[in-house]
Amino acid sequence: MALRCLFVVQGEGRGHLTQAMALRRMLREAGHRVEGVVVGKSPEQAVPSFFETAFEGPVTHVQSPSFVSDGDDRSVRPWATLLREGTRTPTFWHSLGVLDDAIDRHAPDVVVNFFEPLVGLYAMTHGTSVPVVAVAHQYMFLHPMYRFPAGHWGRRWAARAFAQLTAWGASRRLALSLYPASNRPQDDLVVLPPLLRANVFRRPREKREPFVLVYILNSGYADEVIRWHEKNPEVQLHCFWDRPDAAPVEPYDETLTFHQLDDEKFLSLMARCRGFASTAGFESIAEAMYLDTPVQVVPVEGHYEQRCNAVDAVRAGAGICSSTFNIDRLQDALPRSSADGTPFRTWVRRARCRFVREIEAAAHRRNAPAPALMSPEPQRLEPA
Repeated sequence: MALRCLFVVQGEGRGHLTQAMALRRMLREAGHRVEGVVVGKSPEQAVPSFFETAFEGPVTHVQSPSFVSDGDDRSVRPWATLLREGTRTPTFWHSLGVLDDAIDRHAPDVVVNFFEPLVGLYAMTHGTSVPVVAVAHQYMFLHPMYRFPAGHWGRRWAARAFAQLTAWGASRRLALSLYPASNRPQDDLVVLPPLLRANVFRRPREKREPFVLVYILNSGYADEVIRWHEKNPEVQLHCFWDRPDAAPVEPYDETLTFHQLDDEKFLSLMARCRGFASTAGFESIAEAMYLDTPVQVVPVEGHYEQRCNAVDAVRAGAGICSSTFNIDRLQDALPRSSADGTPFRTWVRRARCRFVREIEAAAHRRNAPAPALMSPEPQRLEPA
């Protein structure tokens, strides 16, 4: 029987958005339908047009908890975030009402939540008889195999607590991971590979061009990229950012160009670049691993989750981690990289059908078929 699905997506960055796009395609190919999408965002965020046009059903925007950045749009301010979001309770109650209306209107067989905290709050305050499947790489924080950065016990506790909140009331949690790990049936936790879009699979990997691709989640890092570029003008850089008032393409000079988020262009350049420097977003790291592109990850300052992603990327052999966009480090590492993403690509491809099976099983309130056994660790790149 065809399922009616409602997606709820956290709109920060591009990772959860592209994951939703990938899963929508898988569900459609299996004969199911996404009836509607609710995107949680801050007032400052803009949902990229490529996401808006990817769904047949309506895309509804609601206000959702989000981080507060400093004046330079570089680092996250945790205490300022707590203070501001604590004053927005009436706004979030309104958003919960919009979500309630969407569930009533679309009458879904299953709600798929891409790490949007409103869904957990909705389950706490309203309850729901509709099965919920929670999908995010952050659910690996709840797995005993996951290795957190050293220290920061308070932030580790907060990251795990927030992950639990987003999945409150979910019948299962699909933890996206850069490497295989055992499932945790007692915790309703299923470990799956990253949700990559079909366009990633079609990109050729053999053609490399002499430029470096850059992606910055916070536009304040643009000054850092520019400073490095002015010392190294011979290196061609293509930099993507999420600056709402920016033009689609802004050339800085002959060898540095800034681009507004554009999904197809980004993937095309990712497949052709010789290296990729990025804030530590999970999805971009996974795409680079699939395409054998060496990575330099730079966690956003004060963003503990990004620090976790960076540690995890090095563990998985994706590349190196640094505290600044000093692309010299990436260039030094390139000759020593021995990227072979074959095991990772095999795991990603083999596990694709499991996403649909898990959602079907949740909608029908039964267990999903047991997966085939796989190696507990992927083959890794040689870290620099």
